[in-house]
Amino acid sequence: MKKFIFLVILLAIVGVPAFVYFSPIFEKNPPKIEIKTNGFTNLKKPIDIKITDDSGIKAYKIVAVAGNKHIELLNASGNNLGKEITLQVNLPKTISSNSVIIQVDAVDTSKWNFFAGNQAVKSETLQVDTTLPLTEVINNSYSIGKGGSAAAVVRVTDNNLKDAYILVNNKYKFKLTPFVKKGYYVSLIAWPINEDSFSAELVAEDYAGNIVKEHIPYYWRNYRYLTANIKLSKRFIDTIGVRVLQKMGLPIPNDEVSIFKEINEKVRKMNEEKIREITSKIYESQINSFSIKRFKPLPGSAVRAYFGEYRKYFYNNELISQAIHEGIDLAKVKRSKIYANNYGKVVAEKYIGIYGNTLIIYHKLGLYTLYAHTSVFKVKEGDSIYPREVIARTGSTGAVFGDHLHFGVYIQGVAVNPKEWMDQRWIRLNIIDIINSAKRIINK
Repeated sequence: MKKFIFLVILLAIVGVPAFVYFSPIFEKNPPKIEIKTNGFTNLKKPIDIKITDDSGIKAYKIVAVAGNKHIELLNASGNNLGKEITLQVNLPKTISSNSVIIQVDAVDTSKWNFFAGNQAVKSETLQVDTTLPLTEVINNSYSIGKGGSAAAVVRVTDNNLKDAYILVNNKYKFKLTPFVKKGYYVSLIAWPINEDSFSAELVAEDYAGNIVKEHIPYYWRNYRYLTANIKLSKRFIDTIGVRVLQKMGLPIPNDEVSIFKEINEKVRKMNEEKIREITSKIYESQINSFSIKRFKPLPGSAVRAYFGEYRKYFYNNELISQAIHEGIDLAKVKRSKIYANNYGKVVAEKYIGIYGNTLIIYHKLGLYTLYAHTSVFKVKEGDSIYPREVIARTGSTGAVFGDHLHFGVYIQGVAVNPKEWMDQRWIRLNIIDIINSAKRIINK
């Protein structure tokens, strides 16, 4: 009997602590608290707070400390409020101090700590910033046409500036490049050819979430673009079309219509996305001036197709596909020399599907030129380019009917009308004079 009693006592001595230690109801991990913040607040945007615990949350309290004031924001308790609590906590708009401390205190439902549960406390100090960024449009081009380009010089100042850019049609962001003095910026912008209307806003946002949008006025110019009906032959699709798919390592459909749709829709989209990726960057951290001369890459050539041409493709008299031409086609004699007209740097020298062998050159301020369907490259990626230098020869690589140069101009990833950039007067009036005039204003 004594042995039995001893065994029971021994089991109790060993078992009860073991139960307490290993039982889920006595879990020992404190709640996890996440305060999602970048360290700033404008007292308008709620603070996102997340509390999680394996056993469940029994109580939580959220307090704001501003100066000598302790302001209770939320306080909740219960048997089990859940294993995950997501909160959006509003701060009092009456806070007048430069900073505020958010403190979160949470207790779980565990029986650990003599049934008191596990406690966690976390706090974050936020800088209070209710001042809007200061914005000003210093100068901008008078007008812009559909598919065309323009310039803008602006001023943006804020002690906690997060981002500033020009927003076109509420969807296309054009980065700003620091210009001449601190707080001043310059940008080339574009009216995408696929957009029927145009609007531009200077947008500035600080880390506290204060946002300013200022309209930039541009007069709309009416550019007319042609429509071209193109008849496709079986021979073209079975030779040129199949060749492009083979070179890209893509499967070849069984019929001519599917082959051409694959090239003109799927492959074209892939190629244009790649070009946008290459031409969307700005490499300089600041500029003090900008100069560019007109582009004339193929002297003595004839225009075979214009930018913005709306192309309808027919096979056996049936419309099978459509596309917008994002460059200008220039033709001369086979394997003609292609010249550089401005300083620049080669950022791509590669085969790009329907564009064939393609050179892309960067000319500063987000401005790029593209030379497609070439037969021979005379420069390579990374090379610096000088005016009057031969950079390539025309060819018929990619999805083309014959030897020519497809010349494209891009501003921060958006294809624009090369005709503007081939006109020295247009460049001077709409780009150079605007930037130089703004520079004089800034330096006053």
